[in-house]
Amino acid sequence: MDRFMLQSVNGIYVLITTSLFLLLCYYIKIYVSTRRLVKYANKLPALKLRFYHLLGHVSLLLAQRRHQQMDISPHIYDFQHLLGYNLLFSKGNLSNLWQIYYPFVCVFKADSVEVILNHSTELKKAWFYELLHPWIGQGLLTSYDEKWRRRRKMLTPAFHFNILKDFLPVFNKQSNILTHVLKEFTNQEFVDVVPLITSCSLDIICESILGKEMHTQTQPTTPYVKAVVSLTNSVFKRMQSPWVWNDFLFRISPFGRRFARDLATAHNFTKQVISEKKESLMKRNNREIPADSSHEEVEGSKHGKKLALMDLLLEEHFKNNSISEEEIREEVDTFTFEGHDTTSIAMSWCLWLVGLHPWVQDTIHEELDGIFDTDDRDATTEDLKDMKYLECVIKESLRLYPSVPAVGRMLRNDVQIEDQVIPEGSMCVVYTYLLHRDPKVFPNPEKFDPDRFSSENSAGRHPFAYVPFSAGPRNCIGQKFALMEEKTVLSSILRKYKVRSLDPRDKVLPLDEIVLRPYQGLRMQIRERNQPFDFNSIYYYP
Repeated sequence: MDRFMLQSVNGIYVLITTSLFLLLCYYIKIYVSTRRLVKYANKLPALKLRFYHLLGHVSLLLAQRRHQQMDISPHIYDFQHLLGYNLLFSKGNLSNLWQIYYPFVCVFKADSVEVILNHSTELKKAWFYELLHPWIGQGLLTSYDEKWRRRRKMLTPAFHFNILKDFLPVFNKQSNILTHVLKEFTNQEFVDVVPLITSCSLDIICESILGKEMHTQTQPTTPYVKAVVSLTNSVFKRMQSPWVWNDFLFRISPFGRRFARDLATAHNFTKQVISEKKESLMKRNNREIPADSSHEEVEGSKHGKKLALMDLLLEEHFKNNSISEEEIREEVDTFTFEGHDTTSIAMSWCLWLVGLHPWVQDTIHEELDGIFDTDDRDATTEDLKDMKYLECVIKESLRLYPSVPAVGRMLRNDVQIEDQVIPEGSMCVVYTYLLHRDPKVFPNPEKFDPDRFSSENSAGRHPFAYVPFSAGPRNCIGQKFALMEEKTVLSSILRKYKVRSLDPRDKVLPLDEIVLRPYQGLRMQIRERNQPFDFNSIYYYP
């Protein structure tokens, strides 16, 4: 018995000793690999830490959480805490926040933002974008260096104006469906506009990218659309949950298993559509597309049929095999993910702000009446160009509530910003949300003022002071597509209705889930334009 106990004690001793040795080896490895990083990052402005803050500034964040009486999502508190930290402890144009032993360097002044976003070699996105790899692979959003350059060059012609204008009938059709859906709510106390606009945006992106009508606004949701929505939510949830950043732990977690099921549904559907489109295109062109054809001359004009983005990618596949079917799937999934969520949230925030400012709404109505009068026709590209005030409203909305409030880069070289050096290996984050609130660029920054973006007021503004679609080499390739969609949808709504927002800005809390969402939605009243509407009870922000 004593011998057995002795063996057990020895076994436990060996296990503990081995574990401590391995832990020490791991620490030494981390120390050696990050020694230079830590040395230079410690020179950056930051709140001083104590030796017992083992998780870095995350320790302080978690400690503050324990002392708060929170009846809201902790992620809202975290977002506000990070914003406050950057304002309080920044020096010059940046601040540093430690995540364990990795620096999280934040920049939010135009000069500093230009250095990061305009850098010719710092093209690698922050590490958390890797959590998207199982779904969208290494498409345009997540790839970098030569693969990104090649893919960007190939995709740029697909967003030429001559191609984009062919999508306008899709924008108009889905916008008209949305206005019919909204009619059901004209006698109701309120409606959350976010899911309604999201359904419209999903229908637009699926028809524009896949060439498939999903009827999300009018019919029960298809398995593919359900999968896309669920995958988007799962990715955001994983980013907020460090315990499932590890791939193995994620796969065995409940929502990791749900993610796998949704992933199979989404990928199978996309692959099926690619296969069907490829077969159809091969038959139509006798398996050959002229090598000297341009994007404007190919199937769309030849057969009088508009092209979806997938068709354009398949052309490249046929011409010189410059993109494989799997890479087509990556890009289709990338644009579906990026295109529906960011645009729908932008339109939702914008409509809500219009509903808080009736004088802005009156000016929009005057502009739209001047363009369309009482004609119920669809908008044309010329009409969209004439919506100059509505464009200012959209831009001001994106200033206050940028769809993507922060953009991350993983630095692979030292970067100099004024007298500060951000060391290689740092994660550098451009806080668009704070950048757009610089009082030196935008006086009284919390005021909603579309006139900031009139041609005379925009003249001379720093080009990196306002970057809702990012900027530099990795700016959003689909920003013209997004602006056309937003103008079409919002003008369709406001030609028929007037809107009133029920909650003031200090009651609507933004939640950063890569996309800036309103916590608990946006309550609005929708009325026909000839119906009486009492705006007197609205709280207006000065």
